[in-house]
Amino acid sequence: MGTDDERRTADVPDRRVREAVGRRDLLRAIGAGAIGSALLSGSVGTASATNDEETHFENPLYGPDFADPTVHRDDDGTWWAYASNMSYSHASERLVPVLSSPDLVDWTYEGEAFDSRPGWLYGSVWAPDIHYYDGQWVLFYALWPRDDDDSLVPGVGVATADTPDGPFTDHGEVFSNPDHPYPGNTIDPYFVEYDGRPYLFWANFAGVYYVELTDDLQDFLPETFGQIVGNAYEGPTIFYRDGYWYFFGATGWCCDGFESTYEVEVGRAEDLFGPYYDRDGTPMLERDEWNAGVTHLGDSERFVGPGHGDVTVDDDGTYWFLYHAYDTEGPEFADEYGWPPARQLFVDRLYWTADGWPVIGGDETPSLRSPVPNLGQRPAPVSDGTYHIVNGYSEHYLGTDGSDEGASAVVTTADTDSPIEWQVTRLDGGEYHIANLESGLALEVAEASTSDGADIQQWPWHSHPTQRWFLFEEGDGAYRLENACSASIAEVAEVSTESGANVRQWTDNGGDHQRWHVVPVDAETDGIELNGYTARDLDGDGRYRDVTGNGQVGFNDVVTFFEHLDEPAVQNNVSAFDFGDTGDIGFTDVIALFEGI
Repeated sequence: MGTDDERRTADVPDRRVREAVGRRDLLRAIGAGAIGSALLSGSVGTASATNDEETHFENPLYGPDFADPTVHRDDDGTWWAYASNMSYSHASERLVPVLSSPDLVDWTYEGEAFDSRPGWLYGSVWAPDIHYYDGQWVLFYALWPRDDDDSLVPGVGVATADTPDGPFTDHGEVFSNPDHPYPGNTIDPYFVEYDGRPYLFWANFAGVYYVELTDDLQDFLPETFGQIVGNAYEGPTIFYRDGYWYFFGATGWCCDGFESTYEVEVGRAEDLFGPYYDRDGTPMLERDEWNAGVTHLGDSERFVGPGHGDVTVDDDGTYWFLYHAYDTEGPEFADEYGWPPARQLFVDRLYWTADGWPVIGGDETPSLRSPVPNLGQRPAPVSDGTYHIVNGYSEHYLGTDGSDEGASAVVTTADTDSPIEWQVTRLDGGEYHIANLESGLALEVAEASTSDGADIQQWPWHSHPTQRWFLFEEGDGAYRLENACSASIAEVAEVSTESGANVRQWTDNGGDHQRWHVVPVDAETDGIELNGYTARDLDGDGRYRDVTGNGQVGFNDVVTFFEHLDEPAVQNNVSAFDFGDTGDIGFTDVIALFEGI
């Protein structure tokens, strides 16, 4: 019988054979001469798609070692990222490596933040945190004693520069272990300005703490210490959005290569200083055990140990998380000495649910392939409106097998009871909300599945990425409907041409059954009836090339037009069907319609 995938791919050439036979029949019928050689030598397949590099990127983006990344954008729109220096084995090491990027995807190495090692402790520079504050670029950092020297204690320092590429001038230690009443090491700083006052947070698996700083950021106010979450975390990131302060914390072990257990957990609070609760409603102060809370970013089959990053916002208002993780198809350690761990740079989008919780990377694992940032600033491929969505293979309409919640998506003919009109609405990040006009329910992949074959259904809108769809142009008026959660494509199951066939998600394979035409319903109201067909003017130029009325122009329109060439509905509508610009209707128009496909 063959596998499901084998049956699917085997069916596609069968259709092309049927098309080729139909074309030869048409040629014999009309004696087209010159058009015959063009038809028989022309390619029969899917039109070229939009260049994937224009619309997608792949993780990881920089490596093999760019741990604990922090990011800030300058006034010119360039992003600047800084990372830990993790080398234990060499006297010479990079003193905070610096990258720049115009788009969060293509990164260029710009050198080191420091010309010389900060001198207040003989240590490695870890966990930098970059901000622009009071007219300067401010870099907080941790110094960890070289060779794990127990006679020295780690602490946090601060440096400033006039430009993001430095060099940064060091202003020395802000505070270290003996300066505060808390356990754990003083590393992983994160700076927040709140109500006009500067605060610094830090963490190292003994709680996440904060203290108010002096105006010059070089000292602290001793009576202002506090704690926001339990001792399960390090690598804090804290930011404000829509009425909440969000805490992203790394939990688990960071540095055991592919056996690392790092992941990201999230809490939120109405006040910067808490109380913070996770998505389950548990107070974050009670989270004292590694990996015991709600995972917002964990391992995938290929990428492991994601964590310790930073958040930034793009021009279209989308949030992005920069972090490190291991690529199990790459190196486990960055050099031949077995250190540092090969934690590479990753970037993933933060989607937001209707109740305000972040979903990292669509399915809360590091993505391999993802839509590029700032798609919301690009021209909309489809304007908001009511549409019929027509499959490029079966030429059937997208509908549902019922009007209730959970009804499955199917394809069907136009004369069915299935609701086939869809309200298509573009979201800020460039993806779309696709809702059935009759039920008002949104198209989604069932249970937020990322597996091939998962059912596509309709449910009330809750804004999770499983309900968000990117429409990527194929170059001939067709689109791929790519799910934001799974990165898979909506397709007709089993390459079926049957009315009522199921619609599901599958890995992109370029088949016509994965291509869809999005046809405005309003554009179909003034069709010309042709003995069972309703010809449509899809682009508003006065020519009714969609002769079959299925929402696209293809070879079937040529055949149907030829078969109905002498009908009064054609001959009496010269302006609608004069594809050859001859002033009357004849074989020349059949040839012109074909050549325009």
